[in-house]
Amino acid sequence: MKDTLELIKKYGATAVLLAWLLHTNMRVNDLEAKLYNCLQNNKYNPNPTHLPEAILPKEISYEHT
Repeated sequence: MKDTLELIKKYGATAVLLAWLLHTNMRVNDLEAKLYNCLQNNKYNPNPTHLPEAILPKEISYEHT
């Protein structure tokens, strides 16, 4: 933490941007790993035979007047 504050004092906004970018990158990498593990554990099926009603398209009627 002390090193980070010294970098911010020395480089200003560039250091803040770099710290934010590194923090965000670590969070995204962790999220990707968790998602991959979740999909592997649930044996993800890209072509499911059962879809919840909320995902299914509604019927469209083409009535001409």
